Amino acid sequence: MNSSVRLIRDFCLLLLWGAFVLWMALTHQLSTYLHPSLQPYTVAAGVLLFILALFSLRDLMAKKEGGAACAHDHTCCHGHDHQVEAAATDEDHHEPHHHGEASAGFFPLTFKTLLLLIPLAIVLFGRGNHFTISTVQNRGVVQDLNNLPAAKKGSTPAEVPPGKIPETTSGSMPIQVIDLLYAVQMPTYREDFEGKQVELIGQFVPLSTGNPKGDRFQAIRLFITCCAADAKPVGVTVQYAKPLKVSEMGWVKITGTPTFPMEGGRRTAVLIANKVEECPAPSEPFVY
Repeated sequence: MNSSVRLIRDFCLLLLWGAFVLWMALTHQLSTYLHPSLQPYTVAAGVLLFILALFSLRDLMAKKEGGAACAHDHTCCHGHDHQVEAAATDEDHHEPHHHGEASAGFFPLTFKTLLLLIPLAIVLFGRGNHFTISTVQNRGVVQDLNNLPAAKKGSTPAEVPPGKIPETTSGSMPIQVIDLLYAVQMPTYREDFEGKQVELIGQFVPLSTGNPKGDRFQAIRLFITCCAADAKPVGVTVQYAKPLKVSEMGWVKITGTPTFPMEGGRRTAVLIANKVEECPAPSEPFVY
């Protein structure tokens, strides 16, 4: 691969990656892949890639201008015509494998280019940030916050000034799965939820064990410490008497009352639901 083609390739790749990162940021899609604390650095990297693309374009233009100047310099080129022809003849005679070497050099560069384009294709045309029920089954649902040292609880009613507690249109208090897991371990935090009407959004995971009456399922969210690759399912048990027709990993909005019974010798969280309905995925599908 000659230097001009390499410069064109570098410019296109840098421009493409820079535009892709900034597009993800402007369309608020970075939150589906990265922890919020890492997103500013990613945006800065996108800007840097754009700047590097401009430098690559500058080198490409300079090379073209230099080549054009040499093409018009007949004094420089004319005197060496016979020497160039003789050298080319001699090279062809003694190095018949030259084209094979060029092909060998071209292949690694093409392979590297494909490696840089594959992640873009996965994100644009695939489902790189979507997880199936197999992911949950393989990784297991975390219900013990000791396995999530980076998790942070939200604000409870006791911690929020009067009149500032957010409510949904139904009058229920919006919470996260993480909040109920904290309540399991913290009695003072638990008291703030007992008897309250709450609203929780999660993904539907059917319970095949520990569900003799068939009226329970798990509502899970994917917790990330750094990025989507380290996502861990966290969940709580939901009890709902009515039959449900929800696909596995479908998003549901649950309205109900949290309880914290002792089951199997340990404290657990069970959300007694009075309403469960399908809903769109939230703008930020992960919890942190």
